[in-house]
Amino acid sequence: MRTLAWSTFALMLTACSVGTNPVANSQFAQSQMSRPDGGGLRIFTANRDANSIIAFKAKATGNVAPVVTIKGSKTKLKQPDSLAVDSAGNIYAADDGGTQVEVFAPNANGNVKPSRTIGGSKSQLGPTEGLALDGSDNLWVSNFESSAITEYAAGAKGNVTPIDTISGGNTELDEPVGMAFDKSGRLFVANVDGMSIVAFASGASGNATPVVTIQGSNTGLERPFAIAFDSNDRLLVADEDVGVLVFASGANGNVSPVATITGVGSADGVTADAENHIYAAGFFGPIDEYAKNANGNATPLRSIQGSKTTINGANYLALH
Repeated sequence: MRTLAWSTFALMLTACSVGTNPVANSQFAQSQMSRPDGGGLRIFTANRDANSIIAFKAKATGNVAPVVTIKGSKTKLKQPDSLAVDSAGNIYAADDGGTQVEVFAPNANGNVKPSRTIGGSKSQLGPTEGLALDGSDNLWVSNFESSAITEYAAGAKGNVTPIDTISGGNTELDEPVGMAFDKSGRLFVANVDGMSIVAFASGASGNATPVVTIQGSNTGLERPFAIAFDSNDRLLVADEDVGVLVFASGANGNVSPVATITGVGSADGVTADAENHIYAAGFFGPIDEYAKNANGNATPLRSIQGSKTTINGANYLALH
């Protein structure tokens, strides 16, 4: 169902906080961790065309095998292209255009069952293209076809009703995909076909009007997919047709990015570490690490790539 930038080829730290403790959202908290040392810290991606979730040691480089591969019939994964990791390390995934979210335990590996699932008629889940978690570990889901965002309580499972919904003409949602939260708890959303980023105030609900709209010819946005914030609250955008665009903290309107990293093909994942190094994933690989001031056709500090990596359809990135 996904009709994103694969056509261009002839064919994205996910998220957190409109909750009570916005600064403690998992994406921002992960960005505050110590510099990745290749030990416990891992970088996750949804590996769509390999029907798997994979993770590497955060300092891995070259043609290396994942240290985690969640794959097989028990997992219920079928072309996963949404990913998030909560504060406890639980792994959330949704399939391409799927209407169910699978949740895996922090130590999950191999052909394992989800610890819980969210889905059913009460859930109002439509074709899903993005997941995020707030500071209370509430789950936020972008519904691609209905241009809506639904929220579920921490620990929700089964056929549950959302605790909140953002939808309607005022929202400017237009085929929403990746989401992220800034330090103040505003929810930012990438509109892949709307060529825009919109943000909602903490606590926004219903037919809310965005408090931020980044859109226009100066922005360079073409197909924004995954988004993230670094520790300086710079907005990082993985754009499938452009690469990674970096916007200054507080950017709004028809503004130019402060940097554009062009060497990432079909960019579908982005995050940052405590030193504000930028991690980017192309749909067909590799996963690259760039310096915080990278711009243009920059040379990566290192790359994870090669047949052993099993990267095949990388979507979203999360450090945990």
